[in-house]
Amino acid sequence: MQIIIIGCGKVGSSLAASLIQLDHDVVVVDSDPSLIQAADDLDCIKITGVPIDRDVLRQAGIETADIVCAVTQNDNINIMTSQIAKELFNVSRIYTRVFNPSSRSVFNELGLDSICSTELTVQAFMRAIQGESHEERHSLYGSRMLYTRTTVDPKLAGEDVTNLDTDTGKHIIGIFRHNRLILAAHGLKIQVGDQIVQTEIE
Repeated sequence: MQIIIIGCGKVGSSLAASLIQLDHDVVVVDSDPSLIQAADDLDCIKITGVPIDRDVLRQAGIETADIVCAVTQNDNINIMTSQIAKELFNVSRIYTRVFNPSSRSVFNELGLDSICSTELTVQAFMRAIQGESHEERHSLYGSRMLYTRTTVDPKLAGEDVTNLDTDTGKHIIGIFRHNRLILAAHGLKIQVGDQIVQTEIE
């Protein structure tokens, strides 16, 4: 796929490196020439220019891009670049970094598919503290769903899964047993070694 990354800091350059390893056609854009120079080892096209400049975006190939990722440390730049990509160039897949968690509502109001590294880091620590051992993310009807697995307390063995509840606001959708998901249903009993599968909207 042809992917444009806006921002060549630690996140942008690391994302570019990972995508290049998967043989994607990557272009990185940043207004800071020192960041572009620091990423000299990246085997991709690198452009120094203001990312909200339409000509710079055209130079990056936005008219044929499959995906745009706006990952700078400036929420305003990320928002404006994403809006330009969406409204003017009709890019179908746009992912936008939220640097300041307090800006999240603005991204949501604009309908941007956003990712907040601060929130993800906090959530990862909370899951580790609460003993949640695995997580997966999927997009579903315009929302990002987070699925986690938590090992069940052996004392709950024999309990009907539909009787379980959580005070975290997450929904229990089933149990993970012998490497497969069993959807929650009346009569499904917890066994020692089971993991509860929970979901929430990020």
